[in-house]
Amino acid sequence: MEIFEPDIERKRRMMSKFELGMAITFNFDLKEINEVPISDVAARIDEGVFCWGHLPLNDSGYEVLKMVGVDLDTVDRIVNNQGHGVLRFGRSAIHCTLLEAAAEGRNLTLKPIHLVIGENFIFTLCDGHSGVIEHVCDSYREDFYQHAQSGGFLLFELVDSLILDYRQTLGELAGDVESMQNRLIRNAKDKDIFQDFSILSAALLEFRNAVAVARESVDGLSNRRSKFISESAQPFLERQAIPLDRLSGDATTERAILSETLNLYMGMTSHNTNLVINRLVVISMVFLPLNFLAAVYGMNFKYIPEFGWRFGYLAFWCLAISLVTTIIIVCRRKKWL
Repeated sequence: MEIFEPDIERKRRMMSKFELGMAITFNFDLKEINEVPISDVAARIDEGVFCWGHLPLNDSGYEVLKMVGVDLDTVDRIVNNQGHGVLRFGRSAIHCTLLEAAAEGRNLTLKPIHLVIGENFIFTLCDGHSGVIEHVCDSYREDFYQHAQSGGFLLFELVDSLILDYRQTLGELAGDVESMQNRLIRNAKDKDIFQDFSILSAALLEFRNAVAVARESVDGLSNRRSKFISESAQPFLERQAIPLDRLSGDATTERAILSETLNLYMGMTSHNTNLVINRLVVISMVFLPLNFLAAVYGMNFKYIPEFGWRFGYLAFWCLAISLVTTIIIVCRRKKWL
């Protein structure tokens, strides 16, 4: 039991950070990292120290942004949850919104992560727990000590973590596509399969749109000059466009595979329907001459010669059986049965 206590404690501390917020300062010359109270962030930024703050998406988080000098237009956009895929260069900061993705069954859940980039700070804001931010918290120290020269490294970490999240989510959706194919092979008569196809197709489309949002934001951050992003960091951000393009292409491929699977399902359904119709047609053909004979000899004429014939009944059945047998033989030779 004691083996798991450190991990439990770490998770407890991480959840507290997501609920209450956290702030970390970076000294790139001395290679120092310090965790500071949220209330001290503004003073540290004024001193020229670079700071990363993760804030809750509520009034306390908005107050911190106002405290460090983020313009009210940017704060209002965050409050109203605006700016998905739109990179806004404000007077005091850059704002964009990235979409964290999580597959839940065949459904896709998208959580907005607001990114506010200023001259000496980067703030991230989201509602509740974020796997992307948690991954950055686990990995940024090693990259800071090895490579970091400016706050741009943290921006790279955030995008890289988002790409990792997208890869994992797409892997789960691709597994659902394969599961759907196997399900189709095992039971093509599954009544719920069409609805599940629609849900999974919509999830893949939403995922591709989320990747497009990230791609557009990365493109703007890497190509547009700004005092808030160091030029040395932009080439590294530009490289992140390649895996995002690949993810978008893979999502399109998975959706095409799902579409082909749906076409196969519709074809199999149509084929099964045609088989049933063919059998009904053959049955109608078998009974058509019998109906004709029954109609002829069921007429209310007073004189029908066969009625007085001793072997009339036997001849009727011989004729009926002969016609039915002939029709069945012809249908089998034509492979209609």
